Amino acid sequence: MSNPLERYFRQPAIYIKLPSDGQYYPEGAISVPVNREFPVYPMTAMDEITLRTADALFNGNAVINVVRSCLPNILEPWHMPGIDIDTVLVAIRIASYGHDMDIESKCPQCEEVGSFTVDLRQILERIGRPDFGKTVSIGDLEIFFKPISYKQQNQNSIAQFEDQKLIESVPDSDISEEDKLRLINEAFVKLGQLSISTMADSISAIKADDDLVTERSFIDSFVQNCDRKIYTSIRDHLSDLRSQMTIKPLAIACNSCQHQYETPFTLDASHFFVSGS
Repeated sequence: MSNPLERYFRQPAIYIKLPSDGQYYPEGAISVPVNREFPVYPMTAMDEITLRTADALFNGNAVINVVRSCLPNILEPWHMPGIDIDTVLVAIRIASYGHDMDIESKCPQCEEVGSFTVDLRQILERIGRPDFGKTVSIGDLEIFFKPISYKQQNQNSIAQFEDQKLIESVPDSDISEEDKLRLINEAFVKLGQLSISTMADSISAIKADDDLVTERSFIDSFVQNCDRKIYTSIRDHLSDLRSQMTIKPLAIACNSCQHQYETPFTLDASHFFVSGS
């Protein structure tokens, strides 16, 4: 027996195209519509509760559950490439609360804190679409890239947060100076290893003469043992790709002194959705 209330269930509020265009997802992780426009549903009451759960926000499960609920075509959100995350989050907020969002910004000239309304449709247009198809050639090597997944990005963020908190807490801890130095050195080594691991995660293949290397363990060894020139070239290319993904700052004018300045627009799920209702 069909539910007579089904016609009152939520319907897609908007449709979006993903910056990745559905690429970089492993098989079975996404269902791409024929027109490549993905339906976005408004959040449910349970979705809103999930986004207010601190532990779920920290470990990434809150975002995963909400993406699974609001963009059902993304079957495995953990595999969502990083270039899609901002677009997906902005789209979910628009579908749930509308395209207007109020933000606060402090004027750098008069230091007055003002309230401004941002049109999130314009934010969607500001999200960059870096070309991960562009390769880097160094001598006989050609290096191919891919965006890291949300799971990799979240794991890196957690590891970086924990190491940085450790570095900050050690000076005030009740242990010997020798142990403090050891813990701090270990934390910095972990951060360095994390950078190397992230770089390896971002490389899809390396062509060396006639060999095309895709084995992750081989790529890991290469990143750890390549010379400084190669490492720097890869690092700078990835840095450029990340900068293209960053949402451009907003140009606003102070309500008090009319000073015009730019303010960054950041997406933090713990605050981005809380202010919606």
